[in-house]
Amino acid sequence: MSKGKFEQSVSELEQIIEQIESGEIGLEDSITQYEKGMKLIDKCQTILNRAQTRIAQLTVDRNGQLASASTSSAPELSDSPTQESE
Repeated sequence: MSKGKFEQSVSELEQIIEQIESGEIGLEDSITQYEKGMKLIDKCQTILNRAQTRIAQLTVDRNGQLASASTSSAPELSDSPTQESE
């Protein structure tokens, strides 16, 4: 099973951080790796924002099932209380 884009980007970012912090690479390479790391952070943030949007679009229907907010009916109209005789 291969890693997803997010996990792969985080792993690559961790490697860059390790290289820079350990002093394994010189100044010029550190700057290049820093720039690459910033691009990876932007990529990860974009992926997280998309995931957050998708999650926000999900809602739970009357039966406790997940449904897309765009396809679910308006529960406040269909779930209006009815008076029952006692």
